[in-house]
Amino acid sequence: MTSFRFTLQAQLALFIGAFLAIVLGLALLSTQSLRVVEGKTEALASKWIDGTRILGELTDRISEFRIAETYRALAEAEEERIAAEQRAAEHRVVIEELRHDYELLFDAEQRPDLAKFRDALAAYFAAHDDWMAREPDVAAIRAGHGVNALHGLYRTTDEAADAAIDRLEWSARAEAETAARVTEGALKTSLLASALAVAFAIWLLFRVREQITRPLAAITAALAQLAAGNRYVEVPEIGRDDEIGAMAKSLDVFRANAQALERAHEATRAAQEHAQILARQDSLTGLPNRRMLVADLHAAIERVEDGAAACALLFVDLDRFKPINDLEGHRFGDAVLCEVARRLRHVSRKSDIVARLGGDEFAILIEMTPATHMDQATSVAGRALAAIAEPIEIGDRRVELSASVGVSLCPEDGLDVSSLLRAADIAMYHAKRDGRGLFRFFEQSMDEELRRRAELESALKKAVAAGDIHPFYQPLVDLRDNRVYGFEVLSRWTDEKLGAIPPDVFIPLAEQIGVIADLTWSVVRRACRETLQWGAQVRLSVNVSPMQLKDPLLASRLLATLEEEKFPPSRLDVEITESALIDDVDTARATLAALQAEGMRISLDDFGAGYSSLYHLRAFHFDKVKIDRSFVLAMQHDEESGRIVDAILSLLKHLGVTTVAEGIETAQVLRRLAENGCEIGQGFYFGKATPIAEASKLLRRRRADRRVA
Repeated sequence: MTSFRFTLQAQLALFIGAFLAIVLGLALLSTQSLRVVEGKTEALASKWIDGTRILGELTDRISEFRIAETYRALAEAEEERIAAEQRAAEHRVVIEELRHDYELLFDAEQRPDLAKFRDALAAYFAAHDDWMAREPDVAAIRAGHGVNALHGLYRTTDEAADAAIDRLEWSARAEAETAARVTEGALKTSLLASALAVAFAIWLLFRVREQITRPLAAITAALAQLAAGNRYVEVPEIGRDDEIGAMAKSLDVFRANAQALERAHEATRAAQEHAQILARQDSLTGLPNRRMLVADLHAAIERVEDGAAACALLFVDLDRFKPINDLEGHRFGDAVLCEVARRLRHVSRKSDIVARLGGDEFAILIEMTPATHMDQATSVAGRALAAIAEPIEIGDRRVELSASVGVSLCPEDGLDVSSLLRAADIAMYHAKRDGRGLFRFFEQSMDEELRRRAELESALKKAVAAGDIHPFYQPLVDLRDNRVYGFEVLSRWTDEKLGAIPPDVFIPLAEQIGVIADLTWSVVRRACRETLQWGAQVRLSVNVSPMQLKDPLLASRLLATLEEEKFPPSRLDVEITESALIDDVDTARATLAALQAEGMRISLDDFGAGYSSLYHLRAFHFDKVKIDRSFVLAMQHDEESGRIVDAILSLLKHLGVTTVAEGIETAQVLRRLAENGCEIGQGFYFGKATPIAEASKLLRRRRADRRVA
């Protein structure tokens, strides 16, 4: 069953209709009563009341006329006097018209007081005209001359008018008493009907207030709170089933939409703020990022150009941070970076800007006076290195770090951002190259060296790709029977533009730029092909870099190369340096064991220099050990070096390891090495590294000499 919806509009229509009916009934009743009274009062209204009205207006106009005279008397300026005279003239015209209208209502026989008023008014106007005709004298007026006479005539005229009014009022009262008795009955009836109408109106107002005004006020207050930002205000009258209820429901929908919009706006604003923070700040350390550093550097350069200051830019790069990440995990590495950032902020001045450029790179921007900027930069760089060198403890783990710092100065090293960034980066690279844990100021020679390095890198990549790095062969001689044991394969490179590049220059560079593997395979492949016809008795010795030894696929790749060139693995010796065994001992042991299993021999190169350890001799089953050439060369003039070599030979002999001495240049050194049990010799005494053609000639000559012997 559906309920009848008595809408607000219907209620208002009903209330208004009822009220109009009451008002209409009251109006009809009043009209009927007034018709009865009308006949009684018509005469009173047409004559006595009109007369009283006219006399009252006359009295008022005469008073206004008198006031205008007073203004004229008191006026000090000509304009004020003229304005007062104009007002007096206007009032006089109206007084004459009103007097004429009053005389038309009554003749002299009916109103004897009319003649007295007319005579008094005429005398007053005559005196006024005479006073107006004279030139005004303010001093005389203020002394009372002329004004007192006018005032007396004004009083006489006013009293005559009052007497006429009193006479007229008495006559009208008598007539009104008659009409009052007639209207009294009608008035009582009208009062009763009016009381009913008022009561209904009060009830109607109460209903309107309860049903309309108060709910609308509550809704308006809720809307005001909503507009003020209170999105959780409770909307009143939402349960009503009329227009106000519909309005409340609509407002509630608007409130809900406003809540959703506010939440969306807050989410958008938070996202924008976060994006702005990310655009300016490093998310891990909270330091300014590269973008903010560049902006601050721009501003600092402008101040330098204005002559107000000088500035220095420090690049701080952590040394060997990658192993920490690899061994301890990225979470631990991130904690280390945050601690480094904290320390850099601590050792810097409040005015300095510490930023993180990314990875393990930081920067410090320093502003100071031109006279002290180098000293200040030196001080901050030293404090930064010392702070980073302090052990870092995170949880139960402890690490020790160092850093390399490069410093560029403004304006000395440039007046633009890119130049200063580049100069600091170059200086940092040189600090790292010179031993780590150091700081270096940028010098122009560094830039020139970097350009040469870049040129060399480009040429090296092209040479490796084109196969322009050739194998050279240096003989290895068996000191026991003077036969050629084999040849060490050494890489040689001569560039058309740069000339001959020493291997101690391009080999480390190849490792740094990631082409050492391609270089090694190219040289090994060519060496196997060129020396295949030498026979099984002649061995080849090739060097494998530490980077290649980390490759778990090294053994399979080397075997594949030998198989392609049909070179027997049993003819190949693989030389490694002891430093290659430090980073990943397990991978190195597995790789070397796989190579030995295929018949290759493993040689430990440069023994006695660098990371020499008896542990490695025991842990790795080396077939040969090559004594570092620096000891062999020093034997010619340093007996202590000779005794060291003798001790090494004795140790290796007892371990049953074949020994190779590198750097033999004299017969005296050769004889001592042979007498102390050295088995294989290498050096300029036997021959330098030469191309395949000359190496083949040397091999044939040595073989011929042995046959003759």
